[in-house]
Parts: sequence; C-alpha cells; structure tokens
Amino acid sequence: MMRTHKGLKIWQKILIALLVLVIGAGMGAYIYVNHMLDNLDKIDVDKDKLGIVDVDGYVNFLVMGVDSRDMNDFKGSRTDALILVSLEEKTNKVKLTSIYRDTMLKMGNTDKYDKITHAFAYDGPANTVKSINQAMDLNVDKFVVINWKTVVDMVNAAGGVTLDIEDYEIDEMNRCTEETARVVGNGEYTPITSPGKQTVDGYQAVGYGRMRNGVGDDIKRTERMRIVIESLLNKLKKSSPKKIDKVLKTTMPLIKTNIGKGDIFSLAARIPNFKVTKSDSFPYNYTGGMIDGAYYLIPDTLRESVVKLHKKVFGQKDYKPSQKVRRISEKIEDISNGGNYVVDPTITPPENTENENENNVDEEKPQPQPDVTKPNTEPDQKPDPQPQPSPEPEPEKPPEEPPTPSPGDNPPNPAG
Repeated sequence: MMRTHKGLKIWQKILIALLVLVIGAGMGAYIYVNHMLDNLDKIDVDKDKLGIVDVDGYVNFLVMGVDSRDMNDFKGSRTDALILVSLEEKTNKVKLTSIYRDTMLKMGNTDKYDKITHAFAYDGPANTVKSINQAMDLNVDKFVVINWKTVVDMVNAAGGVTLDIEDYEIDEMNRCTEETARVVGNGEYTPITSPGKQTVDGYQAVGYGRMRNGVGDDIKRTERMRIVIESLLNKLKKSSPKKIDKVLKTTMPLIKTNIGKGDIFSLAARIPNFKVTKSDSFPYNYTGGMIDGAYYLIPDTLRESVVKLHKKVFGQKDYKPSQKVRRISEKIEDISNGGNYVVDPTITPPENTENENENNVDEEKPQPQPDVTKPNTEPDQKPDPQPQPSPEPEPEKPPEEPPTPSPGDNPPNPAG
C-alpha cells in the first residue's frame, strides 16, 4: 500500500476525480454541471433497509466497480472493486478504505456467508451496502456504481493511459483483456507482447486492473486498480477542456448512483477543502485459502478489524463492536475452523501497525509483497448457483434462503 506523501496526493486526486466524474464539478458553470447530472442514472433505494449504524460526524459512501456488461441489467454481477470513502464533516478530512473483494462476510438479510463480491449478485447495490454496514458498523447510505465499460470508454476517450507492465504479468493481463473485450465489446483486442512502460487502451487498462490469478491475487489487484486510476488522472490533468468534456459525456450515462443533486452539489462545494489523510485496505489482518474449491479471504478476526477501522478512520479509541458484528465474526471463525479450510501459506497478512504513529501518515513503510508465482487456484467465475448466490437470479424473487444454522453448526460450505 502506498503511504508516501506522494501516494496520499494521488489518492486525493482519485477521490476528487471520482466525485468529478459523478457530479461534473470543476468544469465551470452551474448550468453545465446541472446538464451533466441529468445524464446520471439515479437509483432509488429504501435507506431503512441498508442496515445503517450511526457513525457520528462522518459521511460514508461506497464506490462499486461491477463486472456487468449492461449497466441497465445488474443480474448476476459482482463487484470487482469496493472503495469506502469517509468524509469527516467538521474538518473535510477524507479517508479511503479498499475492501478486499474475496473477504468472507454475511450476505445481507440471508444466513449465507460468502465473498463480499458476490453480495451484488443477490440483490444489487443495496445488498452490498447492507452487507458492509452490518459487518463493519457503518452508516453508508450513498453509493456510486460503475462497470468495466465505464472505465474502458473513459480510458479510450482520454487517448489511453501509460502503465509499467512486468514480464510475469503479461499472460494473465492478456487473458483478462481478451475477456473484457469479449464481455463489453466486439471481442477484438490487442495483446501485450513485451514488458515495460507503454500506452494501453481501455480494454488493456481494465485487463491490467482485473488480473489476479497467479500474479498477486486480490491484494495486488487493489494496487493495480489504483495505478490505472492514477495514470488516467495524470492524463486528464494534462488534457484540454475539450477532451475532458468528451470524457465526461462518454462516462456520465454509464454511472448509476442513489446520490441526489442536492447532495452532489453540497459535496462539490467542499471539494477544494478535501484533504485525504489516510488510505488503507480492509480487513487489516487475514488469512487466505480454499473452502470446498473456492478461494476466500478470512478476516483474522472480523471484530478486531472493525475495532481497528473505527479507531483509525473515525478516531473512536475505545470502540466496542455491535452484537451483530460479534455474531458475524464468530460465525466466520466457526467456518474457518471447521476442518475443510485449507490455508494458503503464500498469503501473508500485513504487518501489525497497531502501535504505529497514527499522525505520521506520510511515513513510508515496507509492505509485504504477494507471491507472484502462486498457481491459479480459482477461475474468475460467477457465484455457484447453490448455495452461493446465483449468477442469474430471477428478478422477481431473491435467492432461496437456507435454514438458520444451529449454534455450533459448522457447514461444509460457507454460504449458509
């Protein structure tokens, strides 16, 4: 994870860019911004069903990057990227937390336990928000959804981005690029043939940000996603107003959000005062391994990571997790201790930074590197039909609910 002063500035640009792409801010006149906002697709969500837990003094919203081809049909989609944006209202300080997509959590109102990436397949963005709120004691009630095509079109409209590609990444990057081109385009793509710095198109940029099998898995993937965004921002920073206008017009119709115009303009007015002070990933400690043929990242433990989140992000030094968080944490521990969890020794949890100087956010610290030689243990597949969330759920009804497990029950599969 990037902890340098430069890295934090990049994250600040990432946040501002995300908001700019959502609200059209920074382009000038109110009329122009208002016109751009008309191109956004507004999603109405019942906030009473989002499992909100009060976090005083902070506005939290979630940026979701989904693998859906059609932004008008989320059926069966997963979230490849989840970024929690936490804004302290009094100080305008912003903290960003990436949530690992393979993290095992409870799926919304169901009794199933699965990767958080699969929560979207159950019931769309509201279910993802509910799953995160109840597992992390959060008050997220705002979200933004983008897909692969959003990023592909954005990068192409900007004229490509520059990436430094390693030799060991080429094969997996080309595989993901081919899949991206097939899913959101006509299937035609240009493979990468050599390592080094080079300009890539939208399909290649998304392929770079998506790859994980054998090249660092979800831990490294989150870093690559940030690299793509950073490169795009550097490109746009040097672009003409005409090109930026083209990017916005291309991107706006591909964004879905439940954030109203009033909230968007309120956020826009505060952008110049935003100061990103921390960026991190959740959970803070974890193991990784296989359960019944599927790969999971297991929080070690969830309740401890939630306590640390509320201390690091919200300044709550003596935070006590809710009963719901404790129950979810205990269930995950039961599942991972059940005998069929095969720990992957190549997954190295991050160093314990509990005693680090919380105020020195610019200090660069060495980070463990994932094993890039790890074999491909899991294809990038949709959730299994049962008991995992169905990739093709019927729109008129939610996935079938399993019976509530009895105390001490340790199911052979984590999905219920």
